Amino acid sequence: MPSLRRRVAAWLLPSLVVVLTVNAVLSYRGALEAANLAYDRSLWASIKSIGENSYVKDERIRVDIPYSALEVFSEGAQERVFYAVIGPDGKLLTGYPDMPVPQPVPGDGVLKTADAIYNGEAVRMGVMRKRLYDPSVSGDDDIFILVAETTETRTVLARQLFFGSLSRQLALIGLGSLLVIVAMGTAFRPLLRLRDTIRQRTDEDLTPVSAEDMPNEIRPLVDAINHHMARISDMLDARKRFLADAAHQLRTPLTVLGTQAEYGLRQEDPAEMRRSLEGIGQSIRGAQRLTNQMLSLSRAEAAMGMVQERSRVDLAVLVRNVALDLGSMALRKKIDLAYEGAQSGVFVDGNEPMLRELFSNLLDNAIRYTPDGGQVTASVSLTAEPSAAATLIRDSGPGIPPAERDKVFQRFYRCADRNDVAGSGLGLAIVREICTAHHGRVTLDGNPGGCGLAVSVHLPAATTA
Repeated sequence: MPSLRRRVAAWLLPSLVVVLTVNAVLSYRGALEAANLAYDRSLWASIKSIGENSYVKDERIRVDIPYSALEVFSEGAQERVFYAVIGPDGKLLTGYPDMPVPQPVPGDGVLKTADAIYNGEAVRMGVMRKRLYDPSVSGDDDIFILVAETTETRTVLARQLFFGSLSRQLALIGLGSLLVIVAMGTAFRPLLRLRDTIRQRTDEDLTPVSAEDMPNEIRPLVDAINHHMARISDMLDARKRFLADAAHQLRTPLTVLGTQAEYGLRQEDPAEMRRSLEGIGQSIRGAQRLTNQMLSLSRAEAAMGMVQERSRVDLAVLVRNVALDLGSMALRKKIDLAYEGAQSGVFVDGNEPMLRELFSNLLDNAIRYTPDGGQVTASVSLTAEPSAAATLIRDSGPGIPPAERDKVFQRFYRCADRNDVAGSGLGLAIVREICTAHHGRVTLDGNPGGCGLAVSVHLPAATTA
């Protein structure tokens, strides 16, 4: 992506070129008008001089062309001058024939100038109608006086004026561009200072960046950087707490394993050694389950509410399959595991492995804490207001007291009266993190009659099936 300087230059330079072009056209037109105005005065003086020397004698119109009428053009020797005086009948009285009369014809004594072509040359022509006021002339006594001059001198003067103006404009644009470059360097200096401030920080320095002495345009960027660093800081703190909790929780099973192994090595009775090995195996399975749940929690926390790999998932089919997978565990405890509600067609947009982990933890907890011969029921339905996929899991276990229903979502937290059931205290923490990642919510309630626990999970329904 191009730099800001290049982007500003890409916008500014073509605009300056367009402005300069338009201004150059207008400047040339202005210079040409100025040159015409200066030389038109000579045309007007010549026409008036010829008009003053036009008279009637012996009932005939006579014209004396004074030397002074054409002397004003003597300095421009490279120019050609044409003149003509046309009588009332339209016949040429004196001068060059076939000179065009600019239209419309001006009134008596009014001067008019216009550009024209005469004998294949571009000329600047002046014309004036003059009335002689002599009663001896039969009919109309108006004559037309025309004086024309080639335009090379005017063009040269206009070009000189134009190039003089253009050179000044180019100098101003050059100076303006230099000032813009200096201003851009000054304007981007706070960005460079911000870059250096962040580069000079240590790896563990996540303190907010100071917004003092920063322009208002850069403050939103500084705020965004501080917000991002705060999120990273929270994530690192969560990782530190997780590692500390994991080390604390793994220390106990590892200590038990070491004790059981030492006890087994001291035994000579095969039966005692077998019981020791069975205890070691049970401890290993507990540690393995704890490790798996910690990995699941780590993946759920990494999502942080932003699941990247999403797909269309039929929640009814998913929950029913999870219940089937845990059917053997329910059969060992003679628990009636049932599924109710929609068989399919309840769609959500989410990460299928994470959703499977969510409902596996909920059903696993329900089966573990339900006494032998109890009942666990799962149901999935689609709610209209608001549009959500609702999953309800009920069990006939001991339930959770209302005072502890918020605490059980904390990592490694277990109710005081649940130590008889093997567990790590991570299941509901995993459930909450996955719900948050899918913009859903999970709530705990009691069953009607006060027996057991009802867990409700609401996830946003997919817009289309």
